[in-house]
Amino acid sequence: MKTLAKKDLIKAMNIWAQKHDVLSPTKTAPGDCIFDTFREKTFTLDYKKPPLSPKAVFFPHSEVTFKVEKNEYREIVSAKKMLIFGLRACDMMGILQASSFMSRDRKDVYYNAKRNAATTIVMACPGPQNETCFCTTTRSGPVAQKGFDLQFYDVGDAFLIEIGTSRGEELLSAIPLADVDESQARRQIEEFKQKAIRSIPEVKSFIKAMNKLKDGKADEKIWDSFGQKCITCGGCAFVCPTCTCFNVYDHQSSPGNGLRARTWDACLYGGFTREASGHNPRASQALRLKRRHEHKLLHFNEIDIQGSLCGCVGCGRCSDYCPVHIGTLEVVKAIAE
Repeated sequence: MKTLAKKDLIKAMNIWAQKHDVLSPTKTAPGDCIFDTFREKTFTLDYKKPPLSPKAVFFPHSEVTFKVEKNEYREIVSAKKMLIFGLRACDMMGILQASSFMSRDRKDVYYNAKRNAATTIVMACPGPQNETCFCTTTRSGPVAQKGFDLQFYDVGDAFLIEIGTSRGEELLSAIPLADVDESQARRQIEEFKQKAIRSIPEVKSFIKAMNKLKDGKADEKIWDSFGQKCITCGGCAFVCPTCTCFNVYDHQSSPGNGLRARTWDACLYGGFTREASGHNPRASQALRLKRRHEHKLLHFNEIDIQGSLCGCVGCGRCSDYCPVHIGTLEVVKAIAE
């Protein structure tokens, strides 16, 4: 086990930035925190969960997959050697779930090229990021169990560093570190973890709601009620770490020239399941909301959830940003009650 003094972190980040495009917690002018290109002036360790999950690093909002130039086809698979510093455990689980989905039946070359080129460093959570965090309920935090290359634990003036892969070990070889007794470090990590777990309330209605959905006992009126409130902005899907729906479109710029691109889509949109005949099997907003939440809580693939509870990682972003309060927390509470 190794430790890195906090005073040496900026030095380490600059060393890593020589060989990687480093994304890190960054303070914006309005005071928000996002993951952006590492710069000493805007880098911060004083951050909560960012508004957007890091899924856009591997699954951009809009991405050109091939171009046609003078009737010649050219596929575009782009990837940079990237390092993401400061991920939270729930977002690491989101990456694992999305990566499983994007590789399970057919490997998505565009997603996997970016994921395979990326190094991930998790910053273990000392407690809830805000009142909507429930990662302990979904078994996705506050400490990452797998998937990371390195995991940092804040223990005061230094970080204890847990190595997850050989890639992470190689990353440490270039920066100033100190050794620490292995058994002592393990005790510190366990104390850190247990303290963090105790500070994050369990959402007891979550399991109850999942069981009611499984047994077909959820009140259908719930979906009608939420459907009348939903304004179809799609924000819950866009901030969600595990939502991977997309649409594909072709654009012809001139004869013999054009492109194909894919962009984020959402199952809450009326056109998402509309068939070529014009028939829509989920014609109402109530049915579309039901589909979205059943996909997270009932109809998930066991392989994709990567050892967590379900297709939700408990980050709480949907509850944070839904303008009319139809996040997962509100939905499971309504089902359970």
